[in-house]
Amino acid sequence: MSNPELLVFLLLLGTACITGGIVWVLRTRQDARGATWLLYTSAALTGWLCCDAAIITVPDVPIKFAFSGAKFIFIILTPLLFFFFTLAYTGKDEQMPGWQRAAVSIIPAVSICALLTNPWTGLFYVQIADPSLWLFNGYAGPHGIWFWVNLVYSYALITGALLLLTGLLTSSPQHFRRQIYLLILSALIPFTANIITVFTIITVLGGGNVDITPLFFALSAILIFITIFWLRLFSIVPFARARIITEIHEGVIVADGNGVIIDINSAACLAAGLTEDEAISLSANELLGRVFGTSLTALREARSLTVSHTDTAKERRWSDLTVSRVEGYDTRSGGTIILIRDATARRRAEEEMKAKDLRLKIAMEGAGLATWEWREGLGYVIYENLPADRTIENVITIEALVDQMKGYLPKGHEAALDQPFAEIAAGRMNTFSLEFPIGDTEKGRWVQITGRIIERDEAGKSAWIVGITQDVSTHYAARSAVMEANTKLKLLTSITRHDILNQVMVIRMVAELTGMEPEEAMSPEVRRMVIQIDHAAAVIEDQLSFTRDYEDLGSYAPSWQNVAAVAARAEGAISQTGITVSCDTDTLEIYADPMFRKVMENLFENAHRHGEHVTAVTVRFEHRPGEGCLVVEDNGRGVPKELRERIFSQGYGQNTGFGLFLSREILTLTRIAITEEGTEGEGSRFVMHIPDGGYRGYQGE
Repeated sequence: MSNPELLVFLLLLGTACITGGIVWVLRTRQDARGATWLLYTSAALTGWLCCDAAIITVPDVPIKFAFSGAKFIFIILTPLLFFFFTLAYTGKDEQMPGWQRAAVSIIPAVSICALLTNPWTGLFYVQIADPSLWLFNGYAGPHGIWFWVNLVYSYALITGALLLLTGLLTSSPQHFRRQIYLLILSALIPFTANIITVFTIITVLGGGNVDITPLFFALSAILIFITIFWLRLFSIVPFARARIITEIHEGVIVADGNGVIIDINSAACLAAGLTEDEAISLSANELLGRVFGTSLTALREARSLTVSHTDTAKERRWSDLTVSRVEGYDTRSGGTIILIRDATARRRAEEEMKAKDLRLKIAMEGAGLATWEWREGLGYVIYENLPADRTIENVITIEALVDQMKGYLPKGHEAALDQPFAEIAAGRMNTFSLEFPIGDTEKGRWVQITGRIIERDEAGKSAWIVGITQDVSTHYAARSAVMEANTKLKLLTSITRHDILNQVMVIRMVAELTGMEPEEAMSPEVRRMVIQIDHAAAVIEDQLSFTRDYEDLGSYAPSWQNVAAVAARAEGAISQTGITVSCDTDTLEIYADPMFRKVMENLFENAHRHGEHVTAVTVRFEHRPGEGCLVVEDNGRGVPKELRERIFSQGYGQNTGFGLFLSREILTLTRIAITEEGTEGEGSRFVMHIPDGGYRGYQGE
């Protein structure tokens, strides 16, 4: 045996050991779908490789022909067995009746018969005892007609198997996709090598021809080993654990088809009072019964439950349990995901809300509040009218409603309703709150009417208004109840926002994972929809974050704040826009609410959104009689003169409609006024008027 032949022999023998190892591993996993067919395929490959190795070592030509015949049997069987494995792995075997599978096997069966009768028919190859025709492991002599028939059919089987695997990619989870990629490569590599061997001349190591197909089986076997052990072929797999299960605040328990826990995140471990090692391999039914007092069967029937339990600190808590079924490629590969959400805060809030509802009802009755609503066409409806001195008549138009309300005002106060309702009619305001006297002003009786537009018609005209009328002259006790109601709503909003943000995070992570898929994995239309979903989730997240930013408005005491430092931090809001911010206030400090930074951020963002081609924003300070003025100006298009006051109105604007309004409210807490004094076409110029004593440390004087 020459050195080149020895090298090829060792490569073939080593590859046979690898494929034989796969057979050994799969012998205990034949209950998994497709595992048996993969075992048979690996066994056929092992036989193929052993025959190739024997052909090299045996010098006698007739014996070479004998091993060559045995080798061709394995060559015939390998594509057929791999095709059946692919059918089972993709679940298509259930759609193929037995007679169809038998029909697929006819050509290979005829090929084996032709091979066994080759000494008499010569259908596969011509038996020529010429040693020059045997180079390494390849017979270089002429092939018979059936050799080419079998070759074409084998190529068709392999191509069909590859198409089945490729089709499975679009509907499989990420982990299964990695499995499929490696399975495709494990078939494609030797398939390509065989095409090269059959239709070209491979010259290696001194000029000999060699069949390179078996040599590439080593790469295929390694890929299959990786798929079995690393990607857990034939087993249920965790879905995006690193990005979803471990990062969300809800507890997640993953159980296999038998109800055994195979994965659990830290939040679930904390809720169950177990470590991950203690939970893994534990029955999900046992864990649910021990910790939450329910069963997996009951949870599956109800789909979701809210249960009360005691934690490790002996404190009573509530949890929301939700179960969902994860389907694999067959019933044996499915599993169960149990989500655990801490509902303690919500349940306590609900109980507190019930108590507050009762207190609120008593408070409103004691305070003499009147709730009312008006609907176009239905008229002015009063539920309680304690502050009114006469019967309310039904009115069917908004104009008649205003006239009706004016009828309660003393002479000279009728115009108090004109401006707010003009803003409402123009669609610039959806809420209003008015205080005015009724009846005899000398008696000092004042009422407050607070209303909100619930619905507008197609023309933007108010169609449904609800509100409250209150005798504010003696309402201080009732005000406490209203404040409690606001606290309750704030608590509910905080809880609701937290839950919504959690779900938005899941949507964005799933969209991100989907967007990471290869281009061929999804159509451009689907990819655009994924991008739109992610964008919509980002907008929701921004809007919820906006409400959180202003939740604590006025909750903390004002303090001295360095203007330059605040401007530097606020510059981050437009750091990606290319707009430069300059501030020459040196050590100037102003006495303002802690949310003063949001004022600066709103002004910077306002310049970016509405200024059109703004490139620079300047912050400076100047003195005026009796006050100091902090000026923020840009080089944009400016604000029209008729809108200078309106832009500070609640609900006005193209974004949230609250930015400048809330900026004014923040500044008002420390008696700072804000106006817009720019010139249209030259840029906006916002001036914060700080009273004497409200600023200090300015060195630019």
